[in-house]
Amino acid sequence: MTLDGTRTWLVGERDVAIIDPGPLLVDHVAAVVRAVAGARVVALLLTHEHPDHADAAAELASRVAAPIHSIARGDLDDGALIPTDAGEIVALRTPGHSPDHAAFHWPAARAVFCGDLMMGGLATALVAPPGGDLADYLRSLARIRALGPALIHPAHGPSFDDPLSAIDACFAHREQRIAQVIDALAAGTPTPTTVIAEAVYGDTIPDALRHAAHGATLAYLRYLEREGRVFERAGEWWRSD
Repeated sequence: MTLDGTRTWLVGERDVAIIDPGPLLVDHVAAVVRAVAGARVVALLLTHEHPDHADAAAELASRVAAPIHSIARGDLDDGALIPTDAGEIVALRTPGHSPDHAAFHWPAARAVFCGDLMMGGLATALVAPPGGDLADYLRSLARIRALGPALIHPAHGPSFDDPLSAIDACFAHREQRIAQVIDALAAGTPTPTTVIAEAVYGDTIPDALRHAAHGATLAYLRYLEREGRVFERAGEWWRSD
């Protein structure tokens, strides 16, 4: 689920911001400490509090004597400015993958650190209840696109050097999945979430991905429910037409 692991991003050389300290791995924390040796770390910034992004935060903060900022902790507001010697970083509230998700805009480099909104090399990222919300996710993607970035740096996988096309591919993928969910619901026939998931993702979903596939399907259904296109009754889903 994290591709080749979690990327920790450093912005600046003398006054440095650390984005997503990552998992609490001894070698990883030591590598970050070495990378910022001799610099002043102005802040540790969390895109969200999932453990693969945040578990190293406390240990790293104590090692580099820097504060931790995140939306979940209540000390990172939308539009907050974080100074570095490479230019200011702007915090953006971008819920969808999780309710506490933030992205970080680096205007001087026309770059965005998008956390888990996008996965490098893929046209999708996990959006699943209880924390994920597809409507919020799509709005957050649109907000990032409106910035006109030249680069998007995800927390997992390689960076996007054609980010607008990549975002458009994400939107197209979601529209395709929405159509598949609707098609899986035969008019007038109740259908449980598990059956819809198999129709969308295939009936041979690997066990390791089954829970994620079911959660993603439920996110689409909740999105369509708010649009009035489907409704739930006794644990089964119906088309509204």
